Amino acid sequence: MPRLLLIDPDRDGLDALHAALRRAGFDDVATVTSGAFALTTLERNRPDVIVSRAGVPDIDGYELCAIVRNDPSMTGVLFLLLEGPGDHAPEPRYEDKPDQVLAGDLPLATIVSAVAVLLQRDDATDADEAPVELAQSPAAEVAPAAPAEEPAPPGVFDLMKLAEAMQEIVVGQKTGHLVLTLRSGRGVIVFERGKVVHAEFFGLIGETAFAALLVAAHGEAQGTFAFEALTALPANAMRTIDRDLKQLLMSAAIGIDEGRTGAAVAPSRRRV
Repeated sequence: MPRLLLIDPDRDGLDALHAALRRAGFDDVATVTSGAFALTTLERNRPDVIVSRAGVPDIDGYELCAIVRNDPSMTGVLFLLLEGPGDHAPEPRYEDKPDQVLAGDLPLATIVSAVAVLLQRDDATDADEAPVELAQSPAAEVAPAAPAEEPAPPGVFDLMKLAEAMQEIVVGQKTGHLVLTLRSGRGVIVFERGKVVHAEFFGLIGETAFAALLVAAHGEAQGTFAFEALTALPANAMRTIDRDLKQLLMSAAIGIDEGRTGAAVAPSRRRV
């Protein structure tokens, strides 16, 4: 289980992000409200990911990132920097840059998704680039986005938007069908109270179908998706998936990186 450290002087915002990450399956999350506390925490417990606001009064996020980057014991620690209005980024040396910068007043689901993507990208082996472009490239700014009433409206297929849609379904503990329509066929991912419980695509079901659907979408880069909300699933609804969304996305990313759909995930049953 990855270890996270959150740094935000706004206690309410810190608590909200902490809760959203816990709902998404991140159980080992430490929180601090200052850069000094962050340095003390780093000495005791090395995290896998640091998520820091840029505007921290005593040691701002830019300086903290530089400290982490220049500490040999922190090699490999991922750094996600959150810039707010009025934050002015210096011109850091290349080696001092964070792995990703998110700018603006973003929904919690976007930040949670970015954390999952950083870990997914870090865990993918022998990748020349990020295996699934669920977030922008390192140090790229993301334009502010307003939360949507539905997790994802129908539109041109985009893996980043799909990942955000699924994360919002998880965070919102929604029930329903996320339907993807591609040139190669139609697939569905079923959620029950924010948990992925089933997937179908091209005669496959379960985790294999989930991975195959994302691999196909990545290859085609075209199609639409939409979420069909339900009050509850039928009593006889199939439940073929036990792993959480983060694990499923990581497995799908490995499949995309290696050019295969089924070998990177646990075996699942075909429809009979």
